[in-house]
Amino acid sequence: MLTKLQVPFLKPAQLESAVMDLLRRYSKWKGAVPRPPIDIEDITEHHLGIVFEVADLREMLKMGDVLGAAWFDDNVIRVDSSLEGKEGRFSFTLAHEIGHWWLHRPYVEMEKVTLPLFAHEKNAKATPAIVCRTSQNKERAEIQADLFAARLIMPESDVRATVKKVCDANLPVIGGLRKRLDARQFDSQLRDYAGEVIREGNFTNVSKEAMSYRLVDLKLVLDKAEHEQQRRLV
Repeated sequence: MLTKLQVPFLKPAQLESAVMDLLRRYSKWKGAVPRPPIDIEDITEHHLGIVFEVADLREMLKMGDVLGAAWFDDNVIRVDSSLEGKEGRFSFTLAHEIGHWWLHRPYVEMEKVTLPLFAHEKNAKATPAIVCRTSQNKERAEIQADLFAARLIMPESDVRATVKKVCDANLPVIGGLRKRLDARQFDSQLRDYAGEVIREGNFTNVSKEAMSYRLVDLKLVLDKAEHEQQRRLV
């Protein structure tokens, strides 16, 4: 982001509620309950009325690691052209920007007096309110937008229903799962499982990496050590 955006702490239930509010509104507008693959571009352009563009943001903003950006005043969201052809990353990035739009726009509006966010000079070129990059040290607003995006393109009810079809009550148990994820090392068993859920549930705009994290977040895959500890406590 161009500047540190101060946003309040949100509980998982609050993030889930925000996503469900958007999906309910979209469902009412569309006249049908959205099912995977969730059409993020339709939500962006047609339901929310936001101008969506693919652009060379790295050249436009002179940043080497930018993925997406939001111009709230201009009602524009742009995703970097380097993500074209990468369906999962592209959709997640757009959903991430929608997360900023839905969750954080009011706070940006309140901070318009912050000079780096807005061009004040007459005829000056507008700058984006939010720029999302590949940094591993994400601030609270970025983490919230990631969690919002995951919930939006992988709704809990659809993921759970698909997992039930894939493995019934026998959830996968993987040794060292948490340690691998913390080190961003994806176990082949987890990737295969995520791929099966994607295929069975028609999550065609979701990457295996994103689905892997979602499955872990929903406790639909278990760490062997944690699972054995729970069994000992029962």
